[in-house]
Amino acid sequence: MSETMMLIPSMDLLGGQIVRLKKGAEGSAETYSFSPEEWVGRLVAAGARRIHLVDLEGAFGRPRQAALLAMPKRFPSVRFQLGGGLRTRAAVEEVLALGFDAVVGTLAVEAPESLEGLPKATGPTVIAALDVRGDRVQVRGWTADAPKPGALIAETLRGLGVREALVTDVEKDGMLEGPGISALTAAGAWGLALQASGGVARIEDLAALVGVPGVTAAISGKALLDGHIALDDPRTQRALRGGS
Repeated sequence: MSETMMLIPSMDLLGGQIVRLKKGAEGSAETYSFSPEEWVGRLVAAGARRIHLVDLEGAFGRPRQAALLAMPKRFPSVRFQLGGGLRTRAAVEEVLALGFDAVVGTLAVEAPESLEGLPKATGPTVIAALDVRGDRVQVRGWTADAPKPGALIAETLRGLGVREALVTDVEKDGMLEGPGISALTAAGAWGLALQASGGVARIEDLAALVGVPGVTAAISGKALLDGHIALDDPRTQRALRGGS
């Protein structure tokens, strides 16, 4: 196991800008002063190998942002993964064809059969987005437990060829209080490679994830964007490169 956990930067995009929403409300958007292209360029210069994008236009049911869709071709050294509004097989196929890994939430939990035949051994693939509270997967905006336990959901997904999941501890998301080790440990038994999302506030938080079974990467948005994790820190740059 690597001594350095891979760090995957995350950004939410709305109207062609990087934003942060309060409790998911569109009218609460806080906009960052730099453009998505500028920020991706800075991340790439610091060594980023993977970047997570959330298309809020798609999440709100509107056409996807053109600048966002051009990212894989503009920055070919980066593996991009895209989530937000991937509620149908056709939508998943569209982003896969554009060169993104497709981060699929509700569809993966409630209609996983829709993903049959989509994940690939090479090239863009499907990443399940699983929101958890304790040892339970959450649905409907974190308001209800999924109809099946996480272990059974993961078993179904593995049978369809899905190998990776972005796991968000809803109790930690956006809180900058450190990652939810207990929830991630429970998810680690599901047999998927996990991207840990929620709570990463400092570069030191990555060390706590190294020993958690199944966790292969950590997602961080606000901490990087606000400078709590510094791009000029050699530890950050090593984590962005995946330890290499």
